[in-house]
Amino acid sequence: MHVVLHRPRPRIETGSEETKVSSLASQLIPNLHEVETLLTNICDTSSIVEFELRLSGYDLHMVRGLKSEDLPPPPAPTPAPVSQNTSSVGSELNESVKTTSLALLKPEHVSSSPEGNSRFIEKATDEGLAILQSPKVGFFRRSRTIKGKRAPPSCKENQVVKEGQVLCYVDQLGAEIPIESDVSGEVVEILRKDGEPVGYGDALIAVLPSFPGIKKLQ
Repeated sequence: MHVVLHRPRPRIETGSEETKVSSLASQLIPNLHEVETLLTNICDTSSIVEFELRLSGYDLHMVRGLKSEDLPPPPAPTPAPVSQNTSSVGSELNESVKTTSLALLKPEHVSSSPEGNSRFIEKATDEGLAILQSPKVGFFRRSRTIKGKRAPPSCKENQVVKEGQVLCYVDQLGAEIPIESDVSGEVVEILRKDGEPVGYGDALIAVLPSFPGIKKLQ
């Protein structure tokens, strides 16, 4: 800290007016103790870097350098919002479930017996898949017949479908019964061939839900 102090000597004149003025000026000039107290208060209670006082010819000029710990702390930076790509996370999770489940969907694992069919559906559900089952006894149809002609297949493998969308049909005595998807997701495997006979509860199509495991929680 650098302090420059100029204190003029009091003037004593013989004239009464000059004496009064000189005496008044002397009263306005602070003494050394007052100056020390003022400087101490400035240094201890404030972050003032430069200070100057002028009073009746009294000139006080102070300049000091603050240490880093004396300076007020800078404002804390606002943390950047953490954005999580939920679609990316969901896609990775779906791919993991899909890869794990594909081995289960091999033709040799799809049994035609009621007991084997039930075990297959249970395992597929545990793997996070939704299995569309036949509500009737009849023949599996991938599309309906319109004016004697077969329409294009209602769905294909790897196709994204919505809940309530018709994915196939069961032909029972000429009546084509639409089979709707219970969930939104991706068709990972069509388990039956077109025209193949199916029984009640047989697995028809495997769908990977948009949120794996949601079928198990319902």
